[in-house]
Amino acid sequence: METKFDFEDENLEKNLKKNASGLFKGILIFIKSIFSFYKDVDKNATINSIKNDISMRGTTAWILVCSILIASVGLNADSIPVVIGAMLISPLLGPILGLGLSISINDIDTLKTSIINTLVMVVLSIGAAYIFFLVIPIKEESSELLARTNPDVRDVLIAFFGGLALIIAKTKKENISSAIFGVAIATALMPPLCTVGYYLAEGDFSKAQGAILLFLINTLYIIVATYLTLKVLRFPLIVYANSRKRRFIANAIALIAISSFIFAGYKFRGVIKKSTFETEARNFLNSELSMLSNGDYLSKSAKVEYNDGESKITINTFGQKPISKDIMDLLNKKIKTNQELESTKLLFIQQEIEDSYTLNNTFLKELRSRDSIDIALKKNEIENLNKEINQLRFLSEEKFLFSSIINEAKLIYPNLNSFEIYETIRTDFQKTDTVVVVSVSWSDIINDNNKLQLNQSIKNWIGLKFESKNIEIVEKN
Repeated sequence: METKFDFEDENLEKNLKKNASGLFKGILIFIKSIFSFYKDVDKNATINSIKNDISMRGTTAWILVCSILIASVGLNADSIPVVIGAMLISPLLGPILGLGLSISINDIDTLKTSIINTLVMVVLSIGAAYIFFLVIPIKEESSELLARTNPDVRDVLIAFFGGLALIIAKTKKENISSAIFGVAIATALMPPLCTVGYYLAEGDFSKAQGAILLFLINTLYIIVATYLTLKVLRFPLIVYANSRKRRFIANAIALIAISSFIFAGYKFRGVIKKSTFETEARNFLNSELSMLSNGDYLSKSAKVEYNDGESKITINTFGQKPISKDIMDLLNKKIKTNQELESTKLLFIQQEIEDSYTLNNTFLKELRSRDSIDIALKKNEIENLNKEINQLRFLSEEKFLFSSIINEAKLIYPNLNSFEIYETIRTDFQKTDTVVVVSVSWSDIINDNNKLQLNQSIKNWIGLKFESKNIEIVEKN
């Protein structure tokens, strides 16, 4: 019985493993059926379609110029719908796909054609935009123009995944035109070229360089996505009869491909560093300036500029309450403790701080030993409140003391008609003393001799009360 039971357990275990294995394979087959597109690929049709779209001559050139002019109008008016409409009719993607195709299949002739047409495309686009912005009287930097001068990691990701979507759509037996239009909008190749033309017309070569860099990054990652996709799909390589020519072309194409990947990786690393820097800089500003009375404004208006090794953050008060030197020193000290910002320069633009303002904020001298501006500001509030409380306490004590003296005076000197105490400062130009003056008025029934004795008595009594020897008795008539 025991042996039979073990045998049944062993069979059950095998059946469970077999069923689990079958379920797992079934899931893999289902997933593969969803994502696999090998059966939809028409390699010859894809190659012919890409090659047919490379040329930038005749009607294609005119369509390109018109689309560039429409996009320029949209950028100048800061109208996103107009820019999107221009991207829909733009033929910019043709030569770029040609570059990716030629590199992936070792087609040197297509590579030459694609390079020439890409250069023609860039020159036509920038030239048309330059002439437009040179002639048009309205020239204002719109938000869309400014956004096309500083590439970040999102631009890289959009270009790469847009390129993937584009080449996958191109490889389908029947091209998906809507996908191609979507990529044309998403990758945004046209706005950077229009922006280059604008800044060249304005003579701002630095921003023009930033815009052309954005175009190159977008273009490069579309080429990389095309190359990888065609390699995965195993598109056939061009075979050359001459073995020496075949090796030369293969080496040249490999060199171009490797250089492209290295440049793409280098640029991606730079974009990541820039994005990380900007995030850290904003976090630093928000945390360190938040407790200042105008901290939110200073944080939002601060200018963050990334430049590998020479980055800087500029804080401008724009005429508002200035930042004291102690707070500037503290911020400069704290930014050095941040690993991502330690080499960043912190600049302040503001009106000169008045001496009285600095003197009235002496509590800031202790900020260097504190961990945050918040603690220092709270300490200042507490000190000011303590000063007010001490002043009120002193006034209260004086009032209480005066009330006590009056009550005692009425009991000790019943013939007093009036009684007044005050402090005065006197000098004989050699020394200065503080004198407690007691002004008294006696009843008429007191003769002069008694008045002298009573005045002396009051002087001694008040001297004991105030613990002072500088007591003066003044008798009113």
